[in-house]
Amino acid sequence: MHTGPLGSQVHVLRADAGTVAALAAIDWNRWFGRVRLDPVRGLVVLMTPSHLHEDLAEIFDDIVDAAASVSKRLRSTRLRGRDEPPGTGLEPDCAFYFDERARGYRAALIDGKAAADSFVERTPFDLVVEVEITNADEGKIERYGDIGVRELWRLHARKGTYDLRADFFALHPARPPRRLAASAVLAGLTPGDVCEAADSVRLCLTRDERTEAVARIVRRRRRASVRAREAGAPYAAPSGQELAP
Repeated sequence: MHTGPLGSQVHVLRADAGTVAALAAIDWNRWFGRVRLDPVRGLVVLMTPSHLHEDLAEIFDDIVDAAASVSKRLRSTRLRGRDEPPGTGLEPDCAFYFDERARGYRAALIDGKAAADSFVERTPFDLVVEVEITNADEGKIERYGDIGVRELWRLHARKGTYDLRADFFALHPARPPRRLAASAVLAGLTPGDVCEAADSVRLCLTRDERTEAVARIVRRRRRASVRAREAGAPYAAPSGQELAP
């Protein structure tokens, strides 16, 4: 067992693919808040999230909900490849569908749980958020790409603080993650925008306050985008980063 940067307790086991698949029959979420059963890499990762970890995950739920025009959020969802055993997979802190995929998921929900589960199995998420990356998560971002997730936000914070840093990555199957200067799936937000929003949202007491705190940042980002287009100049990406396509 080791302790993550936000104070979460993490247990890491290594096993062959058959053993990982067999362990999927156990309801690990009765004891652990986040579970990774990865037969491809032979990993079982069991996390008990800290209060800070859970608080940040909830904050980012609020940020995305407020910034997106049409979205559907899922929590405690295990994502797996099409040919991987049932019950295995990765559990992000937050996972989102936007626009047509969000509408498609709602339609599936109307048809019942089996239809909704089937939709998730065949439809990769537009965005996943990982609040706390530990030494046990090597290769995890690439795994999300292989599953078909379009974009990942990875968050960092110094232990015991809300001093945040964020990285955005565009994901594609069988290709390395590509760092983004701005989100390709959500309002052109930048890592700096979401860290600023998180700092504002954590002090809000009502949903209206949270929504307005994020809306101010989204409006500012859109105005900056319009000014950049009118000036005929694209955003200047920070050193070592690429712009979203």
